[in-house]
Amino acid sequence: MGRYIVLTTMTGKGKRALTTDGGQVPAMADELAAFGGKVIEQYALLGEHDFCTIIEAPDNAAVQSLSIAERGADAVQREVMPAIDLPLFARLLTQTTETVGPFRWQTSWWARLVRPALHWWELDRDAKKQFKPLRIIGRNNLKGFRGPAIIVANHSSHLDSSALYLALPRRIRAKAAWGAAADRWFLKDRPWRKSGWWNSLTMNGFPIKRGGGRASLAYAEELIDEGWSITIFPEGTRTTTGKLGRFRVGPALLALGKNVPVIPVYMHGLREIRPKGSKEMTPGPVTVHIGKPLYFAPGTDASEATHVMYKAVEHLRDRVRAVHGNGRTAAPASAGVAQSMDGRA
Repeated sequence: MGRYIVLTTMTGKGKRALTTDGGQVPAMADELAAFGGKVIEQYALLGEHDFCTIIEAPDNAAVQSLSIAERGADAVQREVMPAIDLPLFARLLTQTTETVGPFRWQTSWWARLVRPALHWWELDRDAKKQFKPLRIIGRNNLKGFRGPAIIVANHSSHLDSSALYLALPRRIRAKAAWGAAADRWFLKDRPWRKSGWWNSLTMNGFPIKRGGGRASLAYAEELIDEGWSITIFPEGTRTTTGKLGRFRVGPALLALGKNVPVIPVYMHGLREIRPKGSKEMTPGPVTVHIGKPLYFAPGTDASEATHVMYKAVEHLRDRVRAVHGNGRTAAPASAGVAQSMDGRA
């Protein structure tokens, strides 16, 4: 979820309506709620604009779709601008925006040989200390499945990749590549443990440019042609509220273009261990629910496929919440031990 500034200017007609409404100011809470956004603060202004509203919204595309039909285009005019907090802005000023990758050696025999050990050393051993316990539901839905496929999951923490990696059957995770934001994980001239090549070596990660369109998926298409599954977080960013954000269309384009199924996954409990913006971790229970693969008929519209994927992950979320509620799961006596709730691997 990002923050945005919305500047509202009332036309003559809008000001007259404002007076007759008894002082009611233009509201956009309902419009924002339709795509998971919310109003943070609102101020009346003395100057060129009449109101300043600070909002949270999933992405640029969603916030630009804010409708003004409620009052009419002849009543109000809105100007929407993305906002960034000052510490992050100052840090970005010192960083390069040039990115690196993808590294085609990442699927070579030697990279695949050393990756499990490096992944365990870099991620798994620490993750297992935080997941108390890790519960895996639905592995039986992948019985006999080998891929390739598009694996989509909700995104709430930097620990999501580790939990999903540990939850997937070994035969699938051994040949899965992980899409990651190029402007965060593949920046040039980063320390080696934060560099793009290290991400590719340990995680088989590859860069995806935000807003890069179909061209940003070209390498993923090559990987699918070679039999690799692609893991993507279609919300594009980590949630700060726990709500499931709007899905980008990229995963659907991949699935439809390459005629491969989509495996939906919902993960619960990771945001409580390490929420967005925090480096501190508090161990706790984690549940990963793997759904049945989704198959799309030729000619399916990408927006329709995206909606089906979203509803599938939402259904898994509701099933998990029906058991655990919205908060943390209760850890059993065997806390710290990974469990398969269906009894199959």
